[in-house]
Amino acid sequence: MPGSARRGTHTTLALLAAATLALAGCGSNAEDNAAAAGTAATADGSAAATLTVDASLVVKTLDPGQVYEPTGNVLVHALYDTLVTFDGADISKPVPSLAKSYTAADDGKKFTFELNPDAVFADGTPVTSADVVFSLNRLKNLKGSASPIVKDLSVDAPDPHTVVVTSSTLNPNVPTILAEPYAGILNSKLAKENGGTDAADASSTDKLTNYLNTNAAGSGPYLIESFDAASRIVLKANPKYWGTAPKFGRVVFQNMDVQNQKLTMSKLPQNELALDLAGDALTGLPKELQQSGSADSYYQLRLQNDPAVSKVTSNADWVAALQAAIDYQGVAALFGPAGKPAAGIVPTAYAGSLPESEAQKQDLPKAKELLAKSGVGDQSVKLLYPAITFGGVDLGTIAAKVQSDAEKAGIKIELDPAPIASFLDQRKGGKVPFSFSPQLLDYPVAASIVADLMPGGHTAEAAGWTAERADKETVAAAEKVLSARDSADQVEALHDWQRLMINNSPYITLVYNSTTVVAGPNLKDAVFSAAGWTVDVADIGTN
Repeated sequence: MPGSARRGTHTTLALLAAATLALAGCGSNAEDNAAAAGTAATADGSAAATLTVDASLVVKTLDPGQVYEPTGNVLVHALYDTLVTFDGADISKPVPSLAKSYTAADDGKKFTFELNPDAVFADGTPVTSADVVFSLNRLKNLKGSASPIVKDLSVDAPDPHTVVVTSSTLNPNVPTILAEPYAGILNSKLAKENGGTDAADASSTDKLTNYLNTNAAGSGPYLIESFDAASRIVLKANPKYWGTAPKFGRVVFQNMDVQNQKLTMSKLPQNELALDLAGDALTGLPKELQQSGSADSYYQLRLQNDPAVSKVTSNADWVAALQAAIDYQGVAALFGPAGKPAAGIVPTAYAGSLPESEAQKQDLPKAKELLAKSGVGDQSVKLLYPAITFGGVDLGTIAAKVQSDAEKAGIKIELDPAPIASFLDQRKGGKVPFSFSPQLLDYPVAASIVADLMPGGHTAEAAGWTAERADKETVAAAEKVLSARDSADQVEALHDWQRLMINNSPYITLVYNSTTVVAGPNLKDAVFSAAGWTVDVADIGTN
């Protein structure tokens, strides 16, 4: 099957681990608030108020080759330019950034980028094709969370201003992959001077990450002023930025839990926004505040398809009975106005989602009939889930809802909450009969989900869903998605694939949830983006 067989897995793991870290978020102190109210020099030397971003800081590093957490992506996107990017919240097509233009070969494998001669790093040196080759090879060879996404790519530099990226498999989404924060371009000379390497053994020999946590080596609109992942991270405007200068000379990211984020935003602060308000936390906010978001995550049940592991969850009639028993509207209601009952797998933020009219519906008579037909209706199964709050909702509440709905059809489910580390370890082993978790996309193209969920993918492997057990028509539909070169054809193929997955896969998608950016009334362009970085702080100005 074309494409990477591991796409999607790392997103889920990083997402859940990040949620655990987010629970440690604390309220801001007086020093933070005083700093946020200050002024700073912009690129042209004028004074500008500081932009404050309230978030449960989820970041381990500011190294683009290692970044994969929500807050980290926002920060790295502001520090490092990529070959291409997205225009605001429009994720339909990558637009030029470091590359002034790019072309795709007819084979869907080769992409040529012509660099903008105006692009320079923060020290004033020009961005060259050698820097791109170094950065992308380092990303691949570091073997970090994002490395599997680019493992099929090779990079060449025919001349100092031209970059050729070739995929070993058909993949029309290569430009989108290269727009993500992990594909940020480093000043290769500076990187090498501080322990960086793009060699095949970079995972063990590269020593650059610590340097990049306090010194940006990119060409982006901001530089690092200070970095404390536990409490406060401050960016300052890059005085040598080659593009449009950011509107704020300084951006303060302060660690703040959801309760304090809501309290702070309720006071209608100037030049401030919050990134973690969701579910009930969005209710009761002043109407003057701006809210923007889109359903970019999906919450999914995974059922073990290997009868040697579970005769219950591998029974197709039992799975179909559970699917019919669930009250999808009721699950969505747990998320407040941001929750939407799932139609297929692809969330509505992305092209390829099924229409709302196809949202799954509860059918208890059908569920009871299928359970009786299954022959295993008298057996109970445990539902493993991480004991955390994510997206504004305690995952235990969702698990309890599934248990309650199933019970109405006679399906017996025992809840099995686990600490996040234990949950991840158990699921990794591939012996869990029944589990539940939220998921995000690795990059903003719905096809990135397909290879991971189908036989051969990491998630399918953990679910015991092999090529021998899979429906041939569903496999063919997945291959059609991954081989589509035209975006319209890919969307149509995604629709067909999802409809088949509903009936033939070991996954039940319950609900979509929206990430929401809440911003002060005076801010301009403080909007949510599903591009992979939540919000572009360099775009934000004032009215």
